[in-house]
Amino acid sequence: MKNLIIEKLKKEDLKEAISIYDTNHNLKTNYDKLFKEYDKIYNNPDYHNIVAKLDNKIVGLATIVVNHDIVEELKPFLTVWNFGVHKDYRRNKIGTRMFNYIYEYAEKLECEFIALIAEKDNIIGQKFYESLGYYKQVGFVKLINKEKW
Repeated sequence: MKNLIIEKLKKEDLKEAISIYDTNHNLKTNYDKLFKEYDKIYNNPDYHNIVAKLDNKIVGLATIVVNHDIVEELKPFLTVWNFGVHKDYRRNKIGTRMFNYIYEYAEKLECEFIALIAEKDNIIGQKFYESLGYYKQVGFVKLINKEKW
């Protein structure tokens, strides 16, 4: 994967990038709302949306959020959301490279840790995260106006 580039998500790449998430989760993103909100998200220094591009095709997506702690040494931490690799490009170390990028970004910001949520039935994803050194903690989610995630 020599031609793999990981970079900040650009507005012109939104539909291609978000389609990976939508396809992986059988969802449909509200693109009209997304395009209206994009500048606010893009210009917020605490949001860092990234894509993985292979030969200029988007094959991976992740949202990284910087959280500012208010206890102990006040070190920030990252949360990772919307992570996904296009189904046709999995098992090619793209996800690993993306998480290496995320880890280096966390180090640069002097973060204390990186957190993410894996759906309880996503056993493959959980094993992937564990292979990268992440470990399970108990986490809880309460959905607002939704029955299922």
